[in-house]
Amino acid sequence: MQGKVDDAKPKLLLGRVDTAEWNICRKNGRMRLAGRSNIVAYKSFTTTGVIFMQSLQLDDFKNYCFIDNLTLSPNGKNIALLGRKANKDNDYDVAIFVDKGSGFEPLTGLEGKVEQFLWIDDENILFCEVRSEEDRAKIEKGYELTCYYSINIHKGEAVPAFKVNAVVINLMPLENGNFLAVTIFDNARPCFEGKSEHEINEILLELKKETHFQVIDELPFWADGRGITNKKRIRLNILTEEGLKPITRKLTNVVDYKLSPCKKYAAYICDPAPAEIRSLECNIHIVNLETFEEKEVLEEPKRIRAFDFWGDKMVVAFAQPGQRRYEHGPFYIVDPKSKQTKELAKFDLSLGESGESDSKFCCGITSKVVGDSYFFTSLSGYYTDIFELNLNSGKISNITNSKATVEYFDIKNGRVVAGVMQPCRLVDVFELKDGKLEGLSSFNTELLSTRKYSPPEHFTFKDAEGSEIDGWVIKPIDYEKGKKYPAILNIHGGPKCAYTDSYYHEMQYWASQNYFVIFGNPRGSDGKGNEFADISGKYGTIDYDNLMQLVDESIKRYPGIDENNLGVTGGSYGGFMTSWIVGHTNRFKAAVSQCSISNWVSFYCISDIGYYYGSDQMKADPWTNVDKLWWHSPLKYAPNVKTPTLVLHSCEDFRCCIPEAYQWYTALKLHGVETRLVIFHGENHEMPRSGKPDYRARRLKEITGWMDKYLKS
Repeated sequence: MQGKVDDAKPKLLLGRVDTAEWNICRKNGRMRLAGRSNIVAYKSFTTTGVIFMQSLQLDDFKNYCFIDNLTLSPNGKNIALLGRKANKDNDYDVAIFVDKGSGFEPLTGLEGKVEQFLWIDDENILFCEVRSEEDRAKIEKGYELTCYYSINIHKGEAVPAFKVNAVVINLMPLENGNFLAVTIFDNARPCFEGKSEHEINEILLELKKETHFQVIDELPFWADGRGITNKKRIRLNILTEEGLKPITRKLTNVVDYKLSPCKKYAAYICDPAPAEIRSLECNIHIVNLETFEEKEVLEEPKRIRAFDFWGDKMVVAFAQPGQRRYEHGPFYIVDPKSKQTKELAKFDLSLGESGESDSKFCCGITSKVVGDSYFFTSLSGYYTDIFELNLNSGKISNITNSKATVEYFDIKNGRVVAGVMQPCRLVDVFELKDGKLEGLSSFNTELLSTRKYSPPEHFTFKDAEGSEIDGWVIKPIDYEKGKKYPAILNIHGGPKCAYTDSYYHEMQYWASQNYFVIFGNPRGSDGKGNEFADISGKYGTIDYDNLMQLVDESIKRYPGIDENNLGVTGGSYGGFMTSWIVGHTNRFKAAVSQCSISNWVSFYCISDIGYYYGSDQMKADPWTNVDKLWWHSPLKYAPNVKTPTLVLHSCEDFRCCIPEAYQWYTALKLHGVETRLVIFHGENHEMPRSGKPDYRARRLKEITGWMDKYLKS
């Protein structure tokens, strides 16, 4: 597309933007389009005219800047965040970016590896990074070491601050110059304190020998993304100039934690005592950070959804008795002294969840007490917004009404900023002003403004039980009316997750390859309350019916879909459903099952969550009702499969472990199905979203190639 820039209303190139009343301004070689919806789009141009729009490339995501960890300075005037981008070493570079009022600029080196940061005051930031070769060599040798640097946001030169002889995953400043430090503590690792360098080196040599063995004596013993966790704990400490002073016991594993506004108390929830099997129920512990006196807040353990300090009380959300694992319970106000608990408000939606996407790193604040209000993000329908719970009245209100996906936020001195994801856009920073979100950043505009996109088109339909189901179709980029195109059904994970109309790289890429893309939120999905989400004991029944109806509705609404050339894919629960579908219908000509469950019997005892998730979701266990587990297993129906099926799995996926892929692939082979198994070594369950860039590209190449082979031949 070429043309001259003039003062006429521009044609929208990047997705959904209100067409009413545009304000056009030229700045830094870009044309900024701001509609009344405050959804911002950009169109690149040159001095001679608009540049050519190109089709999306498979590996364009390697050039995206993914932002997260958005935080305001204490006075609320400045913003800092982490920006990460793929590099040539098949990894990600991570830098701190700061906005002092005139746009975001990098504060640290763009080729750095910043792991975490925090504001020390309004102008200084403390961050963690390994910068010296000496420190890097010590860590590679086996030392536990975390290195911190300080940097002024105006001067811009980092200086060494201090080092901690431990693996620190978070620091929170206290009033006296000390820190609340969150560390990973390995109970099986010998203590180095008081040892000479020679003695430490001898210990490290012995530890290296021990890597050939693995001792396991607790459950769970591993966690997806963390590896073997046996005897490893998340621990709270006070960090002083003398070093770390542990707050929690050696075998206590902290699950979540909060620091009081006065910074004199810490609250945490943890797994139960050692030698027990990890439970879903826990209590809230409050620790006096001066005396180390500790007490429990609740009369008895609960399934806690969220908690935070509110003056001398706490706001807590926990499940009611009899509720299942992922059901939503009310908000309560709890008096830690008397343990008196008062119900404040019911809220039948999840907390801190947002829609699925393969183009974001979702680290940031999703809940916070400010004054007499508790602010939190929640997915309602298929939009995620910031909600405000008045802690006096119990009234809950949506303060953003974004018609988009608010991933995280921060609030300081009345200023509200948030990371927001829109259709055909990646996450950018927005500020809430007069009830509207106004854009503050455009991290990926230069690339996105040169690519063609096809915005998701939303529709709804009623299923057999009267539930309203959300569905979307993305048309092929160069769609021509009257032509027929193959289509791919993409199924989300969870099942208690949800699609939104946020940017999804793989689906936009398929659209660029002349596919229709169909996706939706069947029963079991998030965003519509407990009743809609509860398909426990029903996997492969009502959800299957919803997905088949979604395909039927899409074909009915979009006659350009070639119903004789349909593909299906999905990961995790979506992989399970893909495998289930090809065992129950032959309407699809190609399938790609990713990081899936094929056998609920084996899943029960090998997944990091299997021993509680399996029984909760299937309403059965291997000893009391193995037939039910087997009935819901795609493996049972392998003899029915005729659809060519590609199987993708990560070797270190401890959520849906790789034996699930081995079993499914073997069963398909034995029954004469055209199949192929691709294993990604060194990756886990999150590989499609945060895995190594080359692996993510290879995954998308494998899926697209498989679909091309069977749907375009």
